[in-house]
Amino acid sequence: MREVLLKALSRYPVFTSKNVVSISGKNRQYAYLIVHRLKKNGKIQEIEKGKYTCDSDPLLVASWVTWPSYISSWAALNYYHLTEQLPFTIHVVTTRKRKAKTVLFQGTKLEFIKIKPSAFMGFGRITYQGKEIFMAEKEKAIVDGLVARKMSLAEAVELVKNNKGKLSVRKLFAFARLFPNLVLKLKKGLK
Repeated sequence: MREVLLKALSRYPVFTSKNVVSISGKNRQYAYLIVHRLKKNGKIQEIEKGKYTCDSDPLLVASWVTWPSYISSWAALNYYHLTEQLPFTIHVVTTRKRKAKTVLFQGTKLEFIKIKPSAFMGFGRITYQGKEIFMAEKEKAIVDGLVARKMSLAEAVELVKNNKGKLSVRKLFAFARLFPNLVLKLKKGLK
């Protein structure tokens, strides 16, 4: 039964004891015991209290820790091969306020950035290692990085200039309009 349960749980990038209850058909107390044993045996990993995974890739679990959310900034730009900079932090954009703004998973910091609901756009569902994750569009990743102060204006301008064929300046400004002060800064920088 343990192998069947693990196979079913591995379909979820992130799961809770409620998922264990629904898959196993057992009660909540028994589900906690199962989770404890699987964690103790190294079959699953705890991401944060009450959230677990069978995976070891932080990029795979990052957009599933909090709902709704998506991966953005440097991690997204690295995914699209727009930068060779390897991120030590995966920035996850969400509309929810969290107690813990960061989570350490597999030596990588998952940092959650809260934005206003009206700016929660410019991302999509992609397949990564056979599972779906949520990733910002290239241009929105730059805007999110600037707004959250995870990227300087000089870095953003350099990224745009070095990747002219891969980025849409029109789309970049469309996303920047969500944050009025950003449009002026970008116009100055891209002259």
